[in-house]
Amino acid sequence: MHQISLDLMKHEIHGCTHCPRLRHYLKTLRDIYPDYWNRPVAASGPEDAGLLIVGLAPGKHGANKTGVPFTGDASGTLLFDVLAQLKLIDKVRITNAVKCVPRDNKPSGKELNNCQKFLHREIIHHQRLPGPRVILALGQVAHRAIIKSLLLAQKDYLFGHGAVHPLRLDEQRRFWLVNSYHCSRYNTQTGRLTEAMFLSAVETAASYAFDGI
Repeated sequence: MHQISLDLMKHEIHGCTHCPRLRHYLKTLRDIYPDYWNRPVAASGPEDAGLLIVGLAPGKHGANKTGVPFTGDASGTLLFDVLAQLKLIDKVRITNAVKCVPRDNKPSGKELNNCQKFLHREIIHHQRLPGPRVILALGQVAHRAIIKSLLLAQKDYLFGHGAVHPLRLDEQRRFWLVNSYHCSRYNTQTGRLTEAMFLSAVETAASYAFDGI
């Protein structure tokens, strides 16, 4: 049942045309980079992964090129380096709050809202699987999108690097939301995020997901 649901959602994502600005930008990119994916990007990784990583949006020369979240650019290089160090490469599922690459990496509020249904369904699928469930939000925009998709009050779940928020899907299902600054080139070049800081945040999320804390 989950397999059919996620397959249908993947098909829906790939064919989504709800955002005129993003559609126009993808058309422009197809003309410039005809060999790129240049379509909405669906999640990747095991469907039963204990850890769901949520980023902002596909990178123009990363996921928008390859069709796989965080694959092909500097953000992905750091993410996958850290996942490899922690032996998590095959244990995580990765997605984005917005499925299409936005101009200047800045999706509008309406575009974030249009993608809410996909993020909500991804989270619900993830949280209803057996075992510990953890979401790692990369950046404040992803964090806020997650909280909004769950119809929770933003003031009760403030973003902070390394913060851990216990959440409930219902009375039986408890899970955790872990925050990290986004592993973007800007954040690493300005020193806002170091590899050690990012490693620590991912390690925290993994400890909740795989050690059953």
